[in-house]
Amino acid sequence: MIITRLNVNYFGKFSGKEIELKPGINLIYGENEAGKTTLHTFIKGMLFGIERLRGRGASSKEDTYMRYLPWDYPGAYGGQMDIMLDDRVYRLQRSFHANEKSFIILDLLTGREIKLKEDHISELIPGLTESAFRNTISIEQLRAETDSELASHVKNYITNLSIAKSREVNVEKALSSLKEKKKALESLPYAAQLKSLSEKIKDGEAKEVKIDLLTAKLKELESKEKDLVKQSSKHKNAITQKEEKLMGELPAILEKYRSYRELTRQYSQINSQVDDQKDKLTKYQKYLVDLDNKQEDTIKGARKKGLTYIVSSLVVCLLSLYLSKAFIVGAAVLGVALIVGVMLLTLANKKRHRTNKEEYLRIDLSLKHGKELLKELTERRKKLEDSCDVLSDSIMLYMQEFISEDELTPEAVDRLQEVIRLKKSEAFKEQSEHSKKLEELRFQIGKIGWELSDLEENETELIKNKEQYAYIMQKQVENEAELKAINLALTTINELSATIHDSFGLELNKAVSEIIDSVTDHRYNDIKIDEKLNIKLGWNDNYIILDRLSAGTIDQVYFALRLATSDLLIGKEPMPLILDDSFALYDDSRMKAALTMIADYNQVIMFSCQKRERQILEDLKIPFNYIEL
Repeated sequence: MIITRLNVNYFGKFSGKEIELKPGINLIYGENEAGKTTLHTFIKGMLFGIERLRGRGASSKEDTYMRYLPWDYPGAYGGQMDIMLDDRVYRLQRSFHANEKSFIILDLLTGREIKLKEDHISELIPGLTESAFRNTISIEQLRAETDSELASHVKNYITNLSIAKSREVNVEKALSSLKEKKKALESLPYAAQLKSLSEKIKDGEAKEVKIDLLTAKLKELESKEKDLVKQSSKHKNAITQKEEKLMGELPAILEKYRSYRELTRQYSQINSQVDDQKDKLTKYQKYLVDLDNKQEDTIKGARKKGLTYIVSSLVVCLLSLYLSKAFIVGAAVLGVALIVGVMLLTLANKKRHRTNKEEYLRIDLSLKHGKELLKELTERRKKLEDSCDVLSDSIMLYMQEFISEDELTPEAVDRLQEVIRLKKSEAFKEQSEHSKKLEELRFQIGKIGWELSDLEENETELIKNKEQYAYIMQKQVENEAELKAINLALTTINELSATIHDSFGLELNKAVSEIIDSVTDHRYNDIKIDEKLNIKLGWNDNYIILDRLSAGTIDQVYFALRLATSDLLIGKEPMPLILDDSFALYDDSRMKAALTMIADYNQVIMFSCQKRERQILEDLKIPFNYIEL
């Protein structure tokens, strides 16, 4: 692959920046802050995209997205990059903006868009992953050292090469998958589940025993309840059919008694009125007799007075005759006297008769009315007496059911109420005790019923738990067998990987040794690298750990390792080598050796803030494309 053109539309400080690149060495010179690292990041972003960090990493120094957000126009964040693959030119177009992310690949020969399933550049360039890019062909400022991912990639490559003779088998992925599977299997809580199920089964069996005991207890209590209900029914029949009914009639009897008392009071009043009326009638009758006697006496007196007057008149008349010797005058006087005497007697009789008659009529009328009133009172008294007798008989008949009394008296009624109260109290007490026993019994029955209801699903749950226990036991056996197989596979693959490395690792050791021999001017030419990419350098028949060497030498060793592994990881397609001030720790002789070695590379994009690289390239007469920012 060759990068032919960069069109930095909006990225960091650049907008509308276009750079033409050529095969061979491209030296991009710029002072500090000129944008060299920005262009390097742009190339990487065009290949793999730029994701915005979330959480604590957002807006930090590690947040590439925010770091290179366009200065002038943040809304437009992207660019284009043209690359050549097998004589075909493709244009990569990307928008990095989080709200409008896009990635398009155009074939500039046909104008057609190349569809990628997952929008990964590795679909177009096999083997080109961000990790491989970062650990091999892209070397940033003071970052020649590789990270742990490179060891996995190399291990995959050499193992695949020996086993499958291709890149299709990902041994590291297989090991990772096996380890994850092992971890997953080991994390399966079969033991805990079996323990839990065992406890549940034990608890379920205990509950089954409890169910049997509760069922037996329930039958016993239900039998007792039945007996108590029968006893209660007998007790109720003995009391309530007669006495309870009679005792229930007490309020009506007391009401009758109040009526009886009222009627008795009325009877007494009317009886007094009858007696009074009789006395009045007796007096009236006596008064009439007296009137009759008085009238007779009056008549007799009047007669006597009349006779006396007449006799007196006769005497006077005779005297007059005797004295006057006049017969005619004496006869006249006698006649007048007789007339006057008769008239006086008649008038007196009439006056007395009229007076006596009026009085007689008045008394006779009162007597007549009195007799009518007496008759009415007598009838009312009779009715009251009959009513009192009916009430008395009814009350006494009721009373005889409870107490023996001869008369209906307030004391007898009080005794009746007290007897009934005591009977009710006793009956209520017995009924309460009976009801309490029955209530307690039914409460126990209800409680057991509730417990049995709560345990209703126990048998089903117990069967289910036993089946689940058997199933998990089987799964545990299968899991243990699978774990043994995975452990065997891991052991086999690791042993095979070590064996493979011992043979094919020689190739990597040889390639790195040749490169380091060249860049160190033959000072180091024997390097040993294990499967984890731990490096040792041969020196005077001894191997020195890399960390004990100078920073410049360490940087050169990792540079050599990157170059050697790039061909292994990315494949036959030659890739551009991108160097961002990578030779800062090299002296002039080592830089010459390094530049001479990479001069034959298909394409090198070298960023530098020093003019030393340009001078050495000119001195070595190595052609290069110079770009100044």
